[in-house]
Amino acid sequence: MSRSGKRTANKNKGSKKERLEKGYKVTLNKRTKKPSISLSDYLENVYKDYVNLSTTCNHSCTCCKVSMPQIHYSEFVNLITAIWDTSSDIEKLELIFSSIEYFFRYDYNKWGMDALIKPCMLLNNDGFCMYYEKRPLNCRLYGLWPKEDYEKRVDKFAKAYEPLGLKREDLPLNTQCPNVRRIDNSIPITTELIKELFSKLDIMDKKIGNYSELQISQKENYRTFADWLLLKVLGEDFLVKMSQFAMAANRETMEDQVKAIRDVFTKEFTRTGLPDIRKRL
Repeated sequence: MSRSGKRTANKNKGSKKERLEKGYKVTLNKRTKKPSISLSDYLENVYKDYVNLSTTCNHSCTCCKVSMPQIHYSEFVNLITAIWDTSSDIEKLELIFSSIEYFFRYDYNKWGMDALIKPCMLLNNDGFCMYYEKRPLNCRLYGLWPKEDYEKRVDKFAKAYEPLGLKREDLPLNTQCPNVRRIDNSIPITTELIKELFSKLDIMDKKIGNYSELQISQKENYRTFADWLLLKVLGEDFLVKMSQFAMAANRETMEDQVKAIRDVFTKEFTRTGLPDIRKRL
């Protein structure tokens, strides 16, 4: 792009102050019915331009080795598109199998701590995130939540698991990582700001996922990566059947079922090829 072209592009985006105050507007192209701004650009605006969430994280991945947070539909689309563009079929299958295993591992009474500790499936063999630049908002916020807000979140889980014999200090991520420091502290991370960031993701979800206000209020656009992947690959009906099975089966039966599904899906997808999830988004 020429220098004059670059200046024009920056002018069209508006000053950083204007973007900070308003964020990019999401309108639909009259011809294509798609958002006028690319998804990746919009998310970059939320993550970096609206407020700078960059940190001095030392990538010890203490959070990533414990869980995968819930993410918005738009974040899943952005992430899974990159994964499907760059991963082999074997790697994609492993993501599907891990997602099925995580789907079953939800009941603490049956799985113990395995129900609470589900490491991110997107870490490489060295324990680093393979898609760090596309990580979701909840990943970026870990270590940055106002202390009182984070304490409330932990208290909520502690209260739920107390009848099961778990103490607060036994819960994974019961404290935020002390090694996370913001690079730019000019705009404080407050409860109100965090709500605004999530609301901007809701706006994009409405546009690209056709979610209604009611669905947004019920957080139907907010799931774990594993659940999003299974929903798009296997469909809602299959998930309902798996849920019914998981509620009735014991741990050993579920482990056997995961192995059986792995064998069946491997043979089926070897024969037919993996579905192109990008066409189902």
